Amino acid sequence: MKIEFLTAKEVSIALRGLIAEHDEFHWAVAWGSMTDVAKDFLKHSAKFRDVTFGVAFCQTDPDLIEALVGMPNTQVACRFPKGTYHPKVYCFRSGDEAAAIVGSANFTFGGLERNLEAAIAVTGRADEPLFQDLFAFTRSCRKYGDPVTADFATAYRASWRRAARMPKPPSNPLEGLDRIRPAAFSSPLISMSWNDYVAEVRASAHHDIGGSLALLRIAQEWFASVASFADLPPAQRKAIAGIIGVNQKTDSSLKRDWGWFGSMQGMGDFANRIDRNDQHLAHALDSIPRKGVVTKGHYEKFVGLFREAFANSSRTGGVPTASRLLAMKRPDTFICLCKPNILQASQRMSFPRTTLTLDNYWENVIEVIRLSNWYDADKPDGADGEIWENRTAMLDAILYKPD
Repeated sequence: MKIEFLTAKEVSIALRGLIAEHDEFHWAVAWGSMTDVAKDFLKHSAKFRDVTFGVAFCQTDPDLIEALVGMPNTQVACRFPKGTYHPKVYCFRSGDEAAAIVGSANFTFGGLERNLEAAIAVTGRADEPLFQDLFAFTRSCRKYGDPVTADFATAYRASWRRAARMPKPPSNPLEGLDRIRPAAFSSPLISMSWNDYVAEVRASAHHDIGGSLALLRIAQEWFASVASFADLPPAQRKAIAGIIGVNQKTDSSLKRDWGWFGSMQGMGDFANRIDRNDQHLAHALDSIPRKGVVTKGHYEKFVGLFREAFANSSRTGGVPTASRLLAMKRPDTFICLCKPNILQASQRMSFPRTTLTLDNYWENVIEVIRLSNWYDADKPDGADGEIWENRTAMLDAILYKPD
């Protein structure tokens, strides 16, 4: 058995030689990038025997994941129960001969070029105990993985974009995304750029953009002026809920079309709860923070309290009424979905409109929006900055198609 010490660039050179020389690849690697070595590696997919790449924290290049779609004997480690899937084992075999590189170097630009890495290269007979252990180890890594499908690659790329905006991405790249329909990951809404989003918003045939932004601005000022939704005057609560009548518009802030972003006129039980200042409804809206990230936990608490408001009612509040309140409280996070925009929303976000409920609104709508390029764009300077601050609610300007 021959043993040699390697640094990062030496690992890269050695891997190129072993990839060309040997008949079988037995690999277990935490992360990979689309390096020149990777391009060589992919040309030899017929040699793959047990190849498992990790995707923890979205550290693997989505281009590499996409290239692995349908490759035989290849997995991505998405089912690692605790800690992080973190090996760097490159093992090769040709008949009775074997070779391996084991050390700190990932299959990335850093691991093979830029970083300070340390690895051991070993060559010898395939039946030696060390190689038998390495073959067993790479084979055992199968239990942590799943084959790379086109649906996974599309979802992973969307998750990778999301991770780039997060201070601490989840270890599981599909955390929170597992209930999103595969078609949603490749929907036109997700791929829409910020410039295209703004152009569509400003081209709306039905929204007065200035008036819509002014309405959202006033609602935000009202929320900021009180500790609880219950503390607002009745007319302001009704305006926020989209049920205010003409005779109740008694001052300049109220004298505007509060039916934008979802008119809830005709929602009798909902109007009754607003009129009576139902405490469950107020507590529900108070559970959504006025600033900072809104989590799924915040939303689920809102839904629980919102439903309690209708516990003794024959008609319960649903997506239209709940999302109207949410969009007024956090227009950067929520959109009101109701009859005039639900068809376009379902088509652009790839969910069946007849099955949308409060139980799946977060996955079908909010998570898809959060994966979108336009949503993840940096706040621009100038007039478009206010649209960005209200970008989820303002999506209504694109989706709104009245009968």
